[in-house]
Amino acid sequence: MVCLQLLTSEESCIMFRVNYKPSTSHWIFPPIIFGILGFLLVVMAIQRLLKCRRLGKPFFAFKNYHFFVANWDKVRLIGSLVLMVLYFPSMNLLGFLPASILFVFMFNVLFCGVQQLASIPVAFKTRKFWSNRGFRSLLISLIISVVSSTLIYLVFGKLFKITLP
Repeated sequence: MVCLQLLTSEESCIMFRVNYKPSTSHWIFPPIIFGILGFLLVVMAIQRLLKCRRLGKPFFAFKNYHFFVANWDKVRLIGSLVLMVLYFPSMNLLGFLPASILFVFMFNVLFCGVQQLASIPVAFKTRKFWSNRGFRSLLISLIISVVSSTLIYLVFGKLFKITLP
């Protein structure tokens, strides 16, 4: 549990002290994020309320309401949900860093286009790796995955000593 204590000394100097257990340090961020999301939800609700009053419309209008827009991208939405659900158990199985590299890469492939995977055999067959646009995109996605996941691991896990799953 994280406690912030406001300490004052004889010189009226104000210091903050954070007390936490290293084994539970990864629980610092979820309450902060939930607080920010809750605040933003209240701001959005107030904005919606003001707009509805100004236009004379009801706050909840379900007539002719569609959750998804026409021609929504089913592959990306369902793929993202499946990858997110699989990411959490894979961290227990593989560890934080390998699972993060793998899943950040898969998210990149999903959003850049799964059809780019077909460029891998073509690039090896023609021996033109960098000039093959799809292969180059996959290679850049792999580099981004390795660098970003490793930086997150080093900064949070080693520098700040926050336990990562």
